[in-house]
Amino acid sequence: MRYFTSDQHFFDPDILTYCDRPYSGVEDMNEDMVRRFVARVSDASEVYVLGDIFGSRQPASPLDSCKEIMERLGIMERPFHLVLGNHDLMTEDEYLEVGFASVKRLDFITIGGKRVMLTHDPCMVQPAGTLAICGHIHTLFSENWQPARETFTINVGVEMRNYAPVSEAEILELMERSEYGENR
Repeated sequence: MRYFTSDQHFFDPDILTYCDRPYSGVEDMNEDMVRRFVARVSDASEVYVLGDIFGSRQPASPLDSCKEIMERLGIMERPFHLVLGNHDLMTEDEYLEVGFASVKRLDFITIGGKRVMLTHDPCMVQPAGTLAICGHIHTLFSENWQPARETFTINVGVEMRNYAPVSEAEILELMERSEYGENR
């Protein structure tokens, strides 16, 4: 099973206010999102993080702190892939050192026989006639069908998905029950 998530902003106190997150502080937020992740994702899974896993305000020892979070998320048990976001400020080599299996700026996979673009910011790169899974937009929309451009975008940012990853089966369900699915 594959899972998709975005915009955790671990360690970032500014995100609490910016997105009105329901946490008393960064430690509370980090703990709850790790707990929700572990409860949701099975050991045999593959995880795609679509940007901004760590906030732009890093801890004093960013690699050690990031490794600790990733170990708690289970990076030793399953592959994690990172599509870089605008707040992902470490180098690609540092993300690999933290444990990511791959680090890309954009990726494509197949879900339900459809080619799907994995991106952080859909507004910048989504061409007409495509399906996309994204983050970056926080609470702007959950799913967005644009019939004139024939684009369908699913936001897997944590604010829209109960602060937990979304499974491939849930992505398929969202595709099928949406206006996109009705028009296919």
